[in-house]
Amino acid sequence: MAGIRQILQRRKAADSIRRITRTMEMVSTAKYRTYHNRRDAVADYENALSQIGYLLVTSQKPVDHPLLKHNDANRSAVLAVGSARGLCGAYNNHILHLLEVHIKNASRFGRDLDIYATESRLLNLLNYRGIKPKKIYPNIDKSLEGFGIDEITDTFIEQYIAGKIDTFDIVYMQYFSASNQNVQTMTILPLTELIDNLTTSLTAIWPYDISFEEFYLSPDAFEVIKGLARIIVRASIEFCFMDAALSEHLARMVAMRSATENAENMIKQLTNEYNSARQSQITGDLLDIVGGTGALT
Repeated sequence: MAGIRQILQRRKAADSIRRITRTMEMVSTAKYRTYHNRRDAVADYENALSQIGYLLVTSQKPVDHPLLKHNDANRSAVLAVGSARGLCGAYNNHILHLLEVHIKNASRFGRDLDIYATESRLLNLLNYRGIKPKKIYPNIDKSLEGFGIDEITDTFIEQYIAGKIDTFDIVYMQYFSASNQNVQTMTILPLTELIDNLTTSLTAIWPYDISFEEFYLSPDAFEVIKGLARIIVRASIEFCFMDAALSEHLARMVAMRSATENAENMIKQLTNEYNSARQSQITGDLLDIVGGTGALT
């Protein structure tokens, strides 16, 4: 009976796990659809910004603005965006591996590297590897609501204009499709590299498709780019965070679905073991009865 009781306890535990993972899968699925709809809604805005940026960097008369120039600070800044919560497979490990590539390259070429991170499960891996972020920003869900994006945007724009850094990158999980998400490095500053990335990764932009007549610009180009550059930088950071959140919920959805299926398989296996053990016990009891009856006769 002890063996049968243990099988029943294991089956009950597996059923509890199945219920939990199934619920988490449903929650992640709902959040994934929410972020996916939001991403689709801003896709046109992202494409429009890339086209505006293309016109900006390919103008006949170069625009003189600090964000469009390279500097020689010999210092880079990298923002690592981890998962806000756990149970999403190897999501944070992929982020960590690419971040370590940045660290090795910085050491190889004798460059200084400032590491920033979002408040996430990635911090546990960073602490384990002895990597201490210079600053930790609020978690990704709060940043998507706008509480952290403005601070991040203003901080790194000011550092770049002041010549304290010459590049600002974001390491995150980029969403391509429901079956394809890869860890990527998005170069946000200098702005020329960001615009080049946007115009090549989004809708293709051909020079002869974009043309306009001469026009009068007021205020002057410097004032226009001063506000426009911040909009492009801020939007790009928000898009990175949105992709990261979308990939996180999709990864958790897949992981919980796999866990649910494993729990169901375990329940089936334990049920078969229980039936076999129960049948063996019944058979043994019958043999004892038959044997006792034969002894009496």
